[in-house]
Amino acid sequence: MVRVAQMTDGDLPLVVALEKECGLNSRGVDGYRKILPDQNAILLVAIEDGEDRCIVGMFSGSVVVDEMQIDNLAVNERYRRMRIGQMLLASALSSAARLGAVVATLEVRSANLPARAFYEKEGFALVGFRKRYYAAPSDDALLLTREIQIKS
Repeated sequence: MVRVAQMTDGDLPLVVALEKECGLNSRGVDGYRKILPDQNAILLVAIEDGEDRCIVGMFSGSVVVDEMQIDNLAVNERYRRMRIGQMLLASALSSAARLGAVVATLEVRSANLPARAFYEKEGFALVGFRKRYYAAPSDDALLLTREIQIKS
C-alpha cells in the first residue's frame, strides 16, 4: 500500500536519487535541507511501507502569494500508472489551497509527452512557451496552469 507523507530530512537522499533516475533537475540534498522548514514549501513523498520503507514518488513545490509553483513530480518507473502521481498532486493542491493558493503553475519539457498528457488529464492548460529553456538535451518549456479547486 502506498501513502503520501511530508518529506523528511531522512528522505532526501532517496528523493534526489529518484529525481535523477527520472531525468529531472534537482536542488540536491543541501537545497532541500534549506527549504524543509519553509512554511510555504510543499514537499511530499509517496511511500510504500513494507519490510523496507520505500520512496516511490515525490513532489516539490511552493506557494508564493496565491500561486503554487510546481518544481518536480516524479514516480519510480515500476510504480507508474498506479495513480501515485495523482495522489501526490491532489495532496499538494490541497496543501496549496490551505496556504491560500488559487492557481498552480509549472514548466514541462515539450518533448515529455507522458508528463504533458498527465497534466492535461489533471486539468492543466497551456498558457505560454519558453524557447530552449532546458539544456542537456536542449528543449522548449511549455508553461501550464490550472485553478486550484478543492472539493469540500
